[in-house]
Amino acid sequence: MTIRRHGAGPGRVLAVMVGALFWGIAPSANAGALRILPVRIEMAAEKQFCSLTIANDDKAPATVQVRGFGWRKDANGVDLLDPDGGPVVNPSILSIPGGSSRLVRCSLPARSGSREESYRLIIDELPMATVAPGTVRTLLRISMPIFRAPSGAAPLLRWSVGKGADGRRTLILFNQGDRHVQVTAIDMTPAGAGGKVTRLDRGFYLLAGGRIDLPLESPDGDAISGVQVETATGPLAASTAVAER
Repeated sequence: MTIRRHGAGPGRVLAVMVGALFWGIAPSANAGALRILPVRIEMAAEKQFCSLTIANDDKAPATVQVRGFGWRKDANGVDLLDPDGGPVVNPSILSIPGGSSRLVRCSLPARSGSREESYRLIIDELPMATVAPGTVRTLLRISMPIFRAPSGAAPLLRWSVGKGADGRRTLILFNQGDRHVQVTAIDMTPAGAGGKVTRLDRGFYLLAGGRIDLPLESPDGDAISGVQVETATGPLAASTAVAER
């Protein structure tokens, strides 16, 4: 199995990319002359097939490659992409005339396990055979999430505080539920009366069964008594706080 590593967090710019692709702010992702609809796909557990539309708003034709990957994350938030565990895409390479759009169909692997499954489609604009003299064309890369979850699946967040390999104090956030959560910020309440809530502004996906280690600014700061996670759908308390270790 080959694992490909991409930069941490959904906000990373791979080439020219629109943040709405990841955060679902708009119904379509617009990267340069290419538009993708929808920006993310969520499927019921019994479903296998999905589709997306790629539109070319430029006058010139565009050639696009679409690849499917299984998707998970390591404890540092880095995307791990598995080309052997992803959706089958048809067509995988397509030419889109200017002002036109094409439909791309995807077939997900057979379902395994009871948790939500996560995948990504990587959509690359390929270089044209000829480029007008004196012009520079930026090639686009778009990363699109796909989730397939059982009915009633939900995240379940837990936390602890520990030390990273570099000795820094670290907030460890676990998702022991069976559905991902889309984090926009984390509020930490200190132990003791009168303490000020500290906000960690960082956006990322925490996948089902995943964890992330978040370095804290103060290595010897106050103990944390509670953690509330701000998400794309509202606040979510991280339950069962574990003592610092």
